[in-house]
Amino acid sequence: MKVLGLHDYRLTVAGLERLGARTVTFSLQLKGIPLLTLTQLGPEERNARLRATLKQQLDRLTRDFPGANLKSRDPKRGSWTLDGILPANRIRRLAAQPEVAELEISAIDGRKRARSTKEVWFCVWGLVAIQVERRRSGMMEVEDRLVVVKALSPDDAIERLRPTWTKYAEPYLNPAGYLVRWQLVEIKDVFEVFDDEFSPKGTEVYSRLRTVRVKPEYRWRPSSAPNKRLQRTPLAGVKKRRR
Repeated sequence: MKVLGLHDYRLTVAGLERLGARTVTFSLQLKGIPLLTLTQLGPEERNARLRATLKQQLDRLTRDFPGANLKSRDPKRGSWTLDGILPANRIRRLAAQPEVAELEISAIDGRKRARSTKEVWFCVWGLVAIQVERRRSGMMEVEDRLVVVKALSPDDAIERLRPTWTKYAEPYLNPAGYLVRWQLVEIKDVFEVFDDEFSPKGTEVYSRLRTVRVKPEYRWRPSSAPNKRLQRTPLAGVKKRRR
């Protein structure tokens, strides 16, 4: 079943249905169009067809679930994401519709989110200044240090690493006799690791998006022939960063 967020309320889909008419606030992702059906088209035509499909899928869901008060996040162009409300005992049916990729619950009337008791992996990015006594100006080295820790939340991850940063900053003498310490200056980011275990084949522990100038080695000119490896890849998918 494509219903997310139930764990936060210690519920299963069946348990949600037993809540009856209690109001559930949710967002859902539409399925859109499979990528393979669009690869032969140009970018503008792909986008036009995709946006038209998203609007059609919204119209069908609105017709079948008039009480859901479904709202597109981009009514003019057509959005992947819809927001709405519905009685708890109708969520399963909505999530099972062919237009719906997944549905995520954000609130349940009369129910509080349970405090998480499951530890997950986080990667904490700390900016460390390599401080040398008496150095007041000129150039200095800094370190981007990424540390993986198991914790209940991003704030908990930061708190658990405090002793580690303190130990890391213990002073020592360099070859010239000056005191040096590697001092945490700032926590730049906390990234929740998506895998529960580290695989020898590779596990992503941190990801950051940034904008750069296009260089020749960055350019991509796909051929007109569809790539068979993309046949089962939906156009929807943007990796979610949980904070």
